[in-house]
Amino acid sequence: MLRDQRGFTLTELLVVTAVLAVVLGAVVLIQQKGQEAYIMGSNRVETQQNARVALELMTRELRSATAVTAIPSGTNMTFADQNGASVQYQVTSGTLTRTTAGATTTLIGGVQALALTYYSAWDGQTGTGTTTGTASAVRVIKIDLETRTEEGAGTGSFANQYAKMESMVRLRNL
Repeated sequence: MLRDQRGFTLTELLVVTAVLAVVLGAVVLIQQKGQEAYIMGSNRVETQQNARVALELMTRELRSATAVTAIPSGTNMTFADQNGASVQYQVTSGTLTRTTAGATTTLIGGVQALALTYYSAWDGQTGTGTTTGTASAVRVIKIDLETRTEEGAGTGSFANQYAKMESMVRLRNL
């Protein structure tokens, strides 16, 4: 009764093991590359969304500002909003903050650079203007914002994503 049953030879078992190892290695590699692509895309979206949200808020508030009250640096400015309240934007240690009525709110982290350029006059046709350092003379503000992922990612890592955005704001209520 047991005479007709055959087993596998050692050679057959080794061939099957080798084929399974190659297939399993390919599956793990594909899964790893998929995970890297997901992380890269997720970090890119986070970076762009952070920059977009901060730039949109700054642009909206500056358009309705009634006066620019202080421009101590290219990364820090204070203005009076439409209700006369003092609002300050500044970057400290990679964090963009908004201060109004003594309360500081963190807008976004991961800020690599914020450059505010102040113009007393701007020619939209030629794309040129006259820069100013006098707060009361400011009519147009150029905002350059560069962000990166908030979570630390090593330089050269696929997860290390950057976004640069720019906006020109003409102060309407001056």
